[in-house]
Amino acid sequence: MTQKIKIAVIGAGLSGVTFAHTLKDVADVTVYEKARGIGGRMSTRYRDRFQFDHGAQFFTARSDEFKSFLKPFLDEGLVRNWKPGLVEIDQQGNVSNMTWDDDHYVASPKMNQLCKHIAQQCDVQLNVHIDALEQRDGLWFLTDKNGQIYGPYDWVVSSAPAEQAQDLLPFGFKYYDDFCAVKMLGCYSLMIGLSDDLNLDWDAARINGSPINWIAVNSNKPDRENDYSLILQTNNNWAEENIERDQADVERILLNEAKRYLPIDDRNISYLSLHRWRYANTGKSYESDHEFLIDHSMNLAACGDWCINGHVESAFLSAFHLSNEIKSSVL
Repeated sequence: MTQKIKIAVIGAGLSGVTFAHTLKDVADVTVYEKARGIGGRMSTRYRDRFQFDHGAQFFTARSDEFKSFLKPFLDEGLVRNWKPGLVEIDQQGNVSNMTWDDDHYVASPKMNQLCKHIAQQCDVQLNVHIDALEQRDGLWFLTDKNGQIYGPYDWVVSSAPAEQAQDLLPFGFKYYDDFCAVKMLGCYSLMIGLSDDLNLDWDAARINGSPINWIAVNSNKPDRENDYSLILQTNNNWAEENIERDQADVERILLNEAKRYLPIDDRNISYLSLHRWRYANTGKSYESDHEFLIDHSMNLAACGDWCINGHVESAFLSAFHLSNEIKSSVL
């Protein structure tokens, strides 16, 4: 029996676990994730009875591949169609109703559940921060922050954000300059848990002319059986301008800004936390039609939402098409 090729994947967001899941029956794939949980930006934060989808708020499905992939999860209820009461609020506080033209989805009962479910039959190593690669005799060895070495592997695939992949993959990688051409933008997420409901007549709001551009009552999403939880996210430009600012200062600014649009009383706040996403969205992509990057001469590849347009569906498509390329050209 022919031995399966061994592939190391860096990152357990949607791209990483999709790639591993798609190849799990034909290759020996191990996913290394520096965080303590699976999901990347499809993450969920918990504290007491509060729950926050503090990364991706929702996703759409426009490609046939992603629609087909999601269908069994929709049938099972693991993915739900989200139809919030949606409004737009301007700088003067005027509120107008909005509608979405297509279906928007969330994972249930929390956003990271989709990635966790996909990864169930995959080998995922958490709390392992890979920061160096070395090739010896055509095989790859990985070293983590603590100096521990993993390998050997026939292939290494990075599903990390472009700027992190640039730091990890060697200069000799065929598409190294493509990493350098990508600019990813940051975002702040402010999570507020309240002891009493605000009794808003909407579930989510787009905000114009403010550092905050999105507010959602997270506890109103499908199947969220938790106490009243708000998630507020900044626009990317404001986050970039303040990405290195003192975090307590950022939290204070955003909470005061939130009070312009929400009837929040400090005495009602039971939980307050800020999360900084350094690589939340793709500001500038490289000029290419490729949905992934692969160097057959070095047995290295990269995928991720940044290869396309920064959306959840893009993360899936990039990994899905890369896995098909590996199947057809390597296995």
